[in-house]
Amino acid sequence: MTDLAFGLANAIAYLKLGIDAGLDIDQFAQKFTYRGFGGGTLDIFFGVARARASRRIFARIMKERFKAKNPKCYILRGGQQAWFTKDMFTVKRPLNNLARGIIDGLIAALGGGEPFITPWDEPLGLGHSLEAQQLSSDAIRIMENEARLFDVIDPLAGSYYVESLTDKAEQEILKIMDKIESLGGAVSAIEQCYYQREIAAGAYKFQHDLETGKRKSVGVNCFTGENELDVTINRMVPHPYDPQKREKSEAKQIAKLKRVKKQRDNARVQETLKQLKEAVRDEKVNLVPPVIEAVETYATVGEICDVFREVFGEWKGVRL
Repeated sequence: MTDLAFGLANAIAYLKLGIDAGLDIDQFAQKFTYRGFGGGTLDIFFGVARARASRRIFARIMKERFKAKNPKCYILRGGQQAWFTKDMFTVKRPLNNLARGIIDGLIAALGGGEPFITPWDEPLGLGHSLEAQQLSSDAIRIMENEARLFDVIDPLAGSYYVESLTDKAEQEILKIMDKIESLGGAVSAIEQCYYQREIAAGAYKFQHDLETGKRKSVGVNCFTGENELDVTINRMVPHPYDPQKREKSEAKQIAKLKRVKKQRDNARVQETLKQLKEAVRDEKVNLVPPVIEAVETYATVGEICDVFREVFGEWKGVRL
């Protein structure tokens, strides 16, 4: 539940920032989109409950905390859970990932989200083959046009099991959110490394459970006997690595950068970077216009980032 609590706490921080900047909650909140709510599991009923709990909490936040009057602001948009579940995809027996992706899309559909099925070859680093992309797209089309999964929103509502799981998920999410609030909100919690510690602990637990067999992964830590069949895939061969091509590409990019710096108005660049630095030091100034102005003078990404590093410093990492 940690990922959902973090996402909702972050949403609160974004909304507060907009309000503090003078925006109308009923105008800008309805344009927000959040990713990842409802994901992180292939347990269908649990996944649906997580998504339902997230939507319920978000609607209450908008109505009770931010006093939004526009019903469109109550909608938790996005919810493409594949952004998390793709981490469960495996290199071993990669075609099994197609089944995992379909289950992922099913959870999103039943939970009221927008399914996005990650191509099965994601962990192979192939840049998604055309065949894998087609299979993923067609799987969603089959869900919509043949299985008719999108005809009804929240079809499992009223199920005793799903409703009880939703209540449990909501309680666990709110408990973590209360902890974040006690730390001063999302930004303060990050500054105190609470997020980092919890994410590291979650990653450790996931890997530990996988290696000890507490979490099952077909073809990885179970059903791996000699009678099991490993499907051979021609596309599993790694991309050829050619250091000469890399060096040639780097040299070409460096030459292009030098040419841009030589041809641009460097006095103007320095002026815009100075203006950007002044804006960065003023917490009430919108930084988008000065950044755009610097970009239009052909200031590089590195030069712009250097301004932020000089004012804010650079993240050095912490001992978790």
